[in-house]
Amino acid sequence: MPLYTFGGNPSAVLTTATGDIVPDYPVQVRVAGSGALITELYEADGETPIGELRSNSASSEAPGAIRTFMCAWPQIRYEYLASGGRTVSWYESGREVATEALQTAGSAASTADAAAEQAGDALTAATNAQASAASATAAASGALEAAEQAQLDASDAMSAVASRLPTAATVDTLPATVYDAHRGGAGEAPENTMAALRGAMPWADVLDIDSQVLGDGTPVLMHDATVDRTTRASGNVSLFNAAQWGLIRSDPSAWFAASAPDLALHTVEQVLDDLGGRRVMTVEAKNAAGVTPLANMIKARRLERSVLINTNDASVVPTIKATGCLAHLWRSASQMATDNAATIKASGADLLDLDIAGTDAQITAAVAQGYPLGVWAHTLVRRIERDRALMLGCRGIITDYPGYVSGRVARRTSSSFSSGQWGYGYVPSAAARPVLDSSGRIPLPPPASNAAADSVVLLAGEVSPAPSTGTYDVKFSVPVAGSTGWSLLSLHLGADDAATVLSSTDIKHNGYTVQVSNDRSLRIYRDDKAANTSTQLASTAAGTALSANTTYTLRCVITATQITVSIPEVSGLTTTVTDSTYRVPWYVFVGRNYASTATGLIYVQSISTP
Repeated sequence: MPLYTFGGNPSAVLTTATGDIVPDYPVQVRVAGSGALITELYEADGETPIGELRSNSASSEAPGAIRTFMCAWPQIRYEYLASGGRTVSWYESGREVATEALQTAGSAASTADAAAEQAGDALTAATNAQASAASATAAASGALEAAEQAQLDASDAMSAVASRLPTAATVDTLPATVYDAHRGGAGEAPENTMAALRGAMPWADVLDIDSQVLGDGTPVLMHDATVDRTTRASGNVSLFNAAQWGLIRSDPSAWFAASAPDLALHTVEQVLDDLGGRRVMTVEAKNAAGVTPLANMIKARRLERSVLINTNDASVVPTIKATGCLAHLWRSASQMATDNAATIKASGADLLDLDIAGTDAQITAAVAQGYPLGVWAHTLVRRIERDRALMLGCRGIITDYPGYVSGRVARRTSSSFSSGQWGYGYVPSAAARPVLDSSGRIPLPPPASNAAADSVVLLAGEVSPAPSTGTYDVKFSVPVAGSTGWSLLSLHLGADDAATVLSSTDIKHNGYTVQVSNDRSLRIYRDDKAANTSTQLASTAAGTALSANTTYTLRCVITATQITVSIPEVSGLTTTVTDSTYRVPWYVFVGRNYASTATGLIYVQSISTP
């Protein structure tokens, strides 16, 4: 089992929030993340149990440095119980020392000692035996060379296993293009929860959280000033204290997915203790009063290069900088319209975060100012937005869908939402996404009008982009049969993932749209973005309403030259057209067109692609 080396450096001391050294303190060592107490600590030889962790005695007034020691965990948390029962902790990453490599190094060192002893014996023999001085001297020389080589072998063995553990995540180690999980990835998991933050870690380089301040001054994870929208409680965040906060539960079943369980709410301190140093984080202080407590927590854990404090108020930036923390300033599209790029830069922010709804000129002017951590764009939900932001010179992509937008999640060929949880990249074209129902179905209500805001269209990102040819299936059902019960379920295959309204007068991208209506009519359209037209290629009908609560399949088969649409469950209901205008990797959308007589829901049960 590998061991890891810690301590033994001047920085391994406890300091107060103001930088004063604490000379005498009891310290515990815990596993970073789980917080489990580590009791098996060893001296530098990796075998002898350690007797005293401090390098000076408990009664000494000298700074309480941590001695060099070893344990079996690669990342640890020092924990100190301060006055008033407050726990202060900070982190350290170890240097991996594999047991076998240590044995090799020890063996090499032993060889060096033996060779040196042989060299001494040879030199003695040379002195006492003048007759064989020449040969003895040669033997001594060879032994000394062997000793030197053995010493080099020992050094190489030690170097091979030293410092192989990655350092803590900081802004200095961020990649050239940064993906930031907005609210923890609010499109792919319930926002501002530990579940979202942990779930986004494989895809995101940065974790973004919002913080409000409780009545007792405790910063907590929450976007809104009230708890009404996302929890089972109600009232302003400031009405609660830390003890009460621990009893509240987030209720994602009401706004995310019906089968999503209740989740505990967390304080910022808990998040820093669990994830600090494992990912770069940016914490928005929704209230300026939250800056000082946030800064104190960040500095106590030595995370000044790992956690940024975020604000929308440029006048707060100097306050953040004065604490010694990094400042993240964001601006809305309306603010960007009146901002002066040079004036905003003069605030001293390390990172500027701009609304992707801003103009190209506004974004490029900000990029030209040269921020230390670059200009990032928010809040992106589509890859086409990502590509625009990167083209304009933005370094960071702040997104609700980090798995999908980053492209770091492998594409599926079948949807996963039947599990009762959203998959990656189910992005609404309208302002809101339907709540996934308890049976794992997407409920699509009829649009209130033909306006984009009323459009009920979802990008199925987890199955996109799909091959240019093959079979595409959407399984669906309706709760009410009859000609007035529902109308126009659409499958749209687009050349990109731009927001789509499925309107014949507002074409967002090239592609094809196929539809089925409640009277079992099938239609095929070719969409032309440049001409802003939708051309009907085929229309056929069986003339009878589909049955209620029965699973049907809207199937679209694309070959190199033809497109065939059918309902396999209805014998003979199929239509084929010859058209090869577009053959590109398809972005898959499902939705409903506007019809003034349409009522009721259409339930989408699954989507599959080649």
